[in-house]
Amino acid sequence: MEWESITEQIDGEFGTGVTKGLLGGRVPVALADAETRTLYIIPVEWVEKVVNQDEAISAFFELRLMGIELGQMAKSRFFLSLQVLPFLQSLTENILVVSSRGAEAFTYGKSILKESVVGMPRWLKRGQRVLIVNEDRECIGIAALALDAERVNRLAPDKLVAKNLADIGWYIRRLG
Repeated sequence: MEWESITEQIDGEFGTGVTKGLLGGRVPVALADAETRTLYIIPVEWVEKVVNQDEAISAFFELRLMGIELGQMAKSRFFLSLQVLPFLQSLTENILVVSSRGAEAFTYGKSILKESVVGMPRWLKRGQRVLIVNEDRECIGIAALALDAERVNRLAPDKLVAKNLADIGWYIRRLG
């Protein structure tokens, strides 16, 4: 049931079949702690090794990471991992391109203002998740649109277009 809701969420936000494209011959596996379940996608060949861990090895080692982190399930909501965003970029058109100045501000945790928007599909709607990419087409994070894309041109330069949900600067801010 959990996997169905995750698939519905990802496909609903980024397009039908995107989850299947992310898997691409891999399978989802969850590791849980007290508060969250982290989902990874791993090659099919790894499944038997993960499920049937050698008892001698598992006495000394605990699985904490594996494969590609897809995201975390916390409080009935799934949050995509930053690690999977570049894979997602090739599967969706929900992309907002920002200027170099906007990209820098975004990686410091700021949201996207109108003055930073270089381009985005006009059919995107308020609340929709979008990947934020710089002018070199490098994925730098994910945001939620604050308004319908067709209304962006009517905004003043300092008005909010998309709210930062996660960005690549998070690692540095958290661990630095």
